[in-house]
Amino acid sequence: MEILHLDYRPGTAGLILPLQSRLQGSGVPQLRERYSRWKELGLAELGMAVATRFSLTLRVASRLAELLQRLRDEIEESGQIDELLDGGYVYTPKDSRALYDICTAVDAFYFEYRSCYEVVGRFARTFCTEMLRKSITEEQLVAVLQSAGVTTNWITSLRENRKLFFHETAPWIALQVHERHPVKCSMVVMKENVEELKDPATFITQDQIVATIDGLQRGLWAIHNWLKSQIDDIEASIVADVSNRADG
Repeated sequence: MEILHLDYRPGTAGLILPLQSRLQGSGVPQLRERYSRWKELGLAELGMAVATRFSLTLRVASRLAELLQRLRDEIEESGQIDELLDGGYVYTPKDSRALYDICTAVDAFYFEYRSCYEVVGRFARTFCTEMLRKSITEEQLVAVLQSAGVTTNWITSLRENRKLFFHETAPWIALQVHERHPVKCSMVVMKENVEELKDPATFITQDQIVATIDGLQRGLWAIHNWLKSQIDDIEASIVADVSNRADG
């Protein structure tokens, strides 16, 4: 069987490569020795997974935005917005598949963003264990985000909404209209097939989705910067320990 491999070069590899360079060029032999086993310890695979997953989140968010913009433009061009809202009618897209494309993009959003969060956590824990000889829990990683000023309330909603849409129900979308002329609206993802959106527990706003995008992106860089600082700390600790033993 012949296999043609494809060229994956995620632009977000910048999250991982500086950590590798830092370890490889460390003035502490112990860290350079640990880094020599980077691939053997599974960190090469995890690093590539982090970079790839992050790239996938960017593509998913971009695709969702494109589909929503296309729907908004179509509604604007239809000239039906007053009739639809005043009469309480639904809008039927020219292509009936359009709404399912958006629902698919919503599913993909929750899958990819939660998967990226989990893979990053696994990488950080493995990195700490194998490179820094210290353990770290998810709760401690969340504390790292909080100390860096990153909001973290999106983490729980991301987990719960992925479970909901993958195991219990399907997403449906509606549009919250902010202005009629020109049409300005935002997406609402319904967790239940309801007519009125009065209970916040039954729907997700586009603002909440945007907060998840911002939170994850800022969170990844916060963890990246924290890991770099931990390398500095472990270097200083090893150097101090060697110095103390020499003095003793």
